Amino acid sequence: MPNALPPQGFKPRRLARWYNDLEAEFAKFTDPRIAPVLHGLQEAEAALALDWAYAGGSWAESAAAVGLAPAVGERVRRKLKRLGTRYTERCSAARAFTAVHRAAVDGVQEVLG
Repeated sequence: MPNALPPQGFKPRRLARWYNDLEAEFAKFTDPRIAPVLHGLQEAEAALALDWAYAGGSWAESAAAVGLAPAVGERVRRKLKRLGTRYTERCSAARAFTAVHRAAVDGVQEVLG
């Protein structure tokens, strides 16, 4: 995904204390879709996802890096995919509702003139 990671020479690193300031780590992403999806994860899962994003290894390696079983990495990958799909669907539904609502309001205003 383009522009997902922080720009301007940000050096990916493994955080010394993953569970502290996860919110600050979420805010570093430049793509506005990432933080809401990461909020759907538990702390350990979010730490794993951040390690994967920054370190670029496999999901199993990232799981091990944050002290989780390697199999958890694949579960988090699948969960992120589900959360991302749900986020996209909800945004699409909200846009569609807004468009329909706006058209209805415009129609009523036209009738009331």
